[in-house]
Amino acid sequence: MRPVTYTHIDRLPASRDKVYALLTDPQRIGDWLPGCAAVEGTSIKRGARLTAHFGQRTTEFEVVDLNPGRTFGWVEYGQRNGAKVFFRLDQAGEATSITIQIVWKPRSLLAWVRGRLFSKRNVERQVSKTLENLRRLLGD
Repeated sequence: MRPVTYTHIDRLPASRDKVYALLTDPQRIGDWLPGCAAVEGTSIKRGARLTAHFGQRTTEFEVVDLNPGRTFGWVEYGQRNGAKVFFRLDQAGEATSITIQIVWKPRSLLAWVRGRLFSKRNVERQVSKTLENLRRLLGD
């Protein structure tokens, strides 16, 4: 099956450096990533592996994109094996323009249908909640 790509562009009320620091701090990822209770990992560098805990489910992320202050991305090894999440940051005055792109290649037609129908996998809702969490944390 062909990959499914979702891209969303928005603005956050903070400098690009502040947003980037929040996105790439392993101890804070669980604060903004919806459903994630905690992330284990000491540093963010290309090739680093992070373990994320979502309730009873554990998933591993491998950092595949890292351009300090600008981009950050990972590929997931777990339930959504091969799903990729990318963040791009651009300064927009005193705010930051954030582009979130999620690329997922369903393994079967059934997986594609599940991804479209089940609200737990609703990409738009997940991105919206991510942005809501980032705004809350940046306002603290």
